[in-house]
Amino acid sequence: MPYSKEELETMLERAKDFMIRKPKASRARIALYAGCAVSMLEQWEKEGLLKLPPVLTHKQRKKLTPWGKGLY
Repeated sequence: MPYSKEELETMLERAKDFMIRKPKASRARIALYAGCAVSMLEQWEKEGLLKLPPVLTHKQRKKLTPWGKGLY
């Protein structure tokens, strides 16, 4: 079921707003907040509608979790 223009605009605005508020967020978190898939965000980036943050490396992802700080 395709999205209406209003729904697409809402998702795009939510993604842009979330990236401003949380600049270190991963692409998956942005997509989850916006209510769409990461592939849609990548498609919008190709069309020039928004600029996504770079893909996080494995080490960067581990640092963002509470387990990355150690257990003791």
